[in-house]
Amino acid sequence: MYLSRQPWASRLPAPLRRLLFADPGRELLRQVDATLLVFGNQVLHVENDDVAEFQTQAGEVDARALAVCGRKLLGADKERSILLLLPPAEFAATETDLPGVSGENLHSALVLQIENTLPALEEPLQLAVHGSEDGAQVVLWMKSQRIHELHQAFAGEGLFLAAVKPRILHSQAPRSGLVDADGAGLTFARSAAGVLRQWKHVDAADLEQEEFAAQWDAEVRAASAGKSRRIDSIAQCEAALDRDAHTDYSFFPYEAVAMCRRREQRRHMLRASLALGVIALLAATPFLYQQFRISELNGRLETRRDLSAQARAHREVVVDFENRWGAIENFPEQDVRATMFTLQQVLSPNRLSDLEISEGVIRIQGTSEDPQSILQQLEQNPQFTEVVFSRATSNDQYYIDLRLADVNFEAYMARYFPDR
Repeated sequence: MYLSRQPWASRLPAPLRRLLFADPGRELLRQVDATLLVFGNQVLHVENDDVAEFQTQAGEVDARALAVCGRKLLGADKERSILLLLPPAEFAATETDLPGVSGENLHSALVLQIENTLPALEEPLQLAVHGSEDGAQVVLWMKSQRIHELHQAFAGEGLFLAAVKPRILHSQAPRSGLVDADGAGLTFARSAAGVLRQWKHVDAADLEQEEFAAQWDAEVRAASAGKSRRIDSIAQCEAALDRDAHTDYSFFPYEAVAMCRRREQRRHMLRASLALGVIALLAATPFLYQQFRISELNGRLETRRDLSAQARAHREVVVDFENRWGAIENFPEQDVRATMFTLQQVLSPNRLSDLEISEGVIRIQGTSEDPQSILQQLEQNPQFTEVVFSRATSNDQYYIDLRLADVNFEAYMARYFPDR
């Protein structure tokens, strides 16, 4: 199990944490498309059943020899992600009982206790543990340098080592447990619901002593009730393989994890870019809609203009005619004769001594016993407007200014002679 290095990430809701922080370990396991199993001095390509052999030195499995066998089994195909199943002797095991502690908290607690748990090992270690909080379970440890050596050796052959794992935990383990015997030693493992509960290992040299051998047999029989299954050949290993077994007990090279993190960062950048693009699109939607509407309305306007081209041409003829002859045709008609008759009806029998008509403005002067009555009659006549006394009235003399209601020289001059 690989855990995130951000402690605060564990406080996030699980769906959001999975979205923002993909588990590099599970991602690497998901990409595995080639599985190599090491048993004794043989390497099995699980997918096609090919086997290659290598020379061992003092019982040690050389990383370079494994990489050469991997290249031989995989051929020239370089685009492969490899899961390497190693002998149980490559791993150390301790027991832990931290009820109520799970996930990253369990991982952190085990890291803090490493000096007390494995005081004899001063080298950096990696651990693999199930993230459950059931309490007592087994923790597996492996040297970080060994994982790095394996990764570098496979990289030297142009191969990508994604993860390493005990081969005994890649098998269909019965409830009574499984015994792995490869000549170099014996390993007993028992699990329940994917959680490793027991792990016992003894070297072949120790089994040569009767006391150790008897003690081993007694402990295995007690742990498995005498029903454990034994695997002592590469063929039996292959027959018992289970690809989905014990996925939490895999170890991942830091180089592979770093590569996954870079991919994750690129995915985050892509998601952020897509999110910004969506936000920008949503923000620009009103403006885009406005531009669409403007374009649509401009199209309608052009259509209307095309349809009204002939009418506008006729209108231009009319306007041109009006511009040429309107000043004469629309010259205000004062109709002096009708005006004189109307004034005679209003003023009679009073005397009119002076009359002046200019641009619709009439000025009259005369004598009357009641000038105010004349003013009122002129105001009530619809033919006249703006009727006022132009000068003070005395000795029965009146001076009245008024305007013809239907004659507007100011509007005429403003329309046809605006510069004057």
